[in-house]
Amino acid sequence: MDSPNVELLSALATLLQNGKYSDLTIVCGMKRYSVHRALVCSRSEFFDGACRNSFKESETGVIDLTEDDAEAVEHMVHYFYHLDYLNKPLSRRSSQRSSRPTSPTTSRLPTRRRTKKLNLLMVEDPLLATMAAASAARDPMTPPDEQPNHYLESIDSAKFPDTPMEQEFEEDPFETAQAEPESNVEKPYLVTHAKVYAIAEKYGISGLKSLARKKFAHQIELHFSSSELPEACQEAYETTVDSDRGLRDVIIQTFRAHPELSLRKDVELAVRETPSLAFELFRMASGLPVFS
Repeated sequence: MDSPNVELLSALATLLQNGKYSDLTIVCGMKRYSVHRALVCSRSEFFDGACRNSFKESETGVIDLTEDDAEAVEHMVHYFYHLDYLNKPLSRRSSQRSSRPTSPTTSRLPTRRRTKKLNLLMVEDPLLATMAAASAARDPMTPPDEQPNHYLESIDSAKFPDTPMEQEFEEDPFETAQAEPESNVEKPYLVTHAKVYAIAEKYGISGLKSLARKKFAHQIELHFSSSELPEACQEAYETTVDSDRGLRDVIIQTFRAHPELSLRKDVELAVRETPSLAFELFRMASGLPVFS
């Protein structure tokens, strides 16, 4: 049985998935999102104003956000129904599957056989062994007790099945190949978080803005050496005002903790192209308050 929180979130996810009871459409380029005014307008100052006042959007039931970043719009809509973004979608059906107990029969199902790779060091070739023995017999200079017989010994000691299927599931000279595990290194998505932060500020979605800042701070701490860092810094400084310190303080703190970042050519180029970032880094290096 689902907990109340899971039940509510799965129900909201289902509403977004099938568009049932939808009374508002968000358009961004070729994508259309069937949403619900009660959910969207109660979370966003912009959407509330657009639907409450006598604007074209309130009459047509369509809000066009084509000028915004398509990825950021998608994450914003996802947040309305999932309270998160860049996560695995949850629906009522998937929630019921995850909470369904595993049957004893299911637990006894055999695991999928792993792929095999040939270990040539363990393969004995009877033909080579026979040729080696015949060559040793023809060579009078080789004493009988020094004849190379390791091939013959391996053949005598080898176990050959009586039928082809006898050792099908037993260990043989074919060594089991372990599949390489998927990388546990999470992609930083620094630019994505900066874009989501900007769109949350633009449309007055305080919860999404706080979440994007938290994700950005966490990822930049783990991936400060990422190639996304310069672009993310530019995105954060070009899409926010000077007084909005949400992402800017995180970036300045990262440069303060890792001064070696200034030696990177890509970072240098980004700083040159972003005057506000360059100015704040200059004040930081001079021991002055970054923002007054």
